[in-house]
Formats: sequence, C-alpha cells, structure tokens
Amino acid sequence: MKKIIAKNKKDLIKKLRTELSNNDEKIYINMRPSVDIMVEVLEHAPNVKYILCPKSLYAITSIRVKKALERVGVLLVPFGEGAGRPNKYDEETVGKLKKMYELGVPVKEISKSLKIPLRTVYHIANQEDFISEKQLLS
Repeated sequence: MKKIIAKNKKDLIKKLRTELSNNDEKIYINMRPSVDIMVEVLEHAPNVKYILCPKSLYAITSIRVKKALERVGVLLVPFGEGAGRPNKYDEETVGKLKKMYELGVPVKEISKSLKIPLRTVYHIANQEDFISEKQLLS
C-alpha cells in the first residue's frame, strides 16, 4: 500500500503525479476524495483496485464519486480507527446492557450485575441510535 499524505489539494495532486506508478493496487490518501483527485489517481495508477481514506472523510465523500469509482472497478474503503477516545465498554457488554434494558430489568440491577456506573447505564440506554420498540409505542 502506498501512502500519499499532503496538507492541501494542490500538494496532493502534485504528489499523485510524481509518486504513483502502474504497479500500485492500494493507495491511501489523507484528503477527501473529490472528482479531480480521483481523475489523477486513475490516470497515474490505472491498475489501482482500492483507494483508502480516513473514516471521517469517507463519510462526507459524495455518492457521485463513490458510484463513479465502482463503475470503473475501484473500491473506496474507509481505513483506520476513528479519532478520539476509545470506548470503555466493548460491544458485547453494551449489547447485554441494551437487552436487559429492553426486557425491563431495573437500571440499578443492570448497573450492579454488569459493574457499570448507574449514570453510564442511563447514558448507553438513552443513546439516540438505541430506541427500543417499547419506547416508540408508549
């Protein structure tokens, strides 16, 4: 995998022109993939199969660019961990907490059994992406 890192779009395009070759199949760029950047990548690395970019930039990349790359046979892939502090509780623990909450187990019991602070239990149970059907119907 070839990493191409630049501070601005102009520098990135210059680096793409000089550093890419026909042999490159995976390329990492640290900027949001736009149409002109993708054109440079495809011109200077015609055999590229994967273009990697940070998760935060992948989310704001236009659908038009993603679909155009798919038509050409190139996959745009989010790469790396997200920025910020890592989660303290793993997905398994959070899943148990949410199941118990949906089943109607009192929050204090959830807190004691999973050894998670009461405030954290409330926080996880009331996250925006977690709205149980019971809460919607009532």
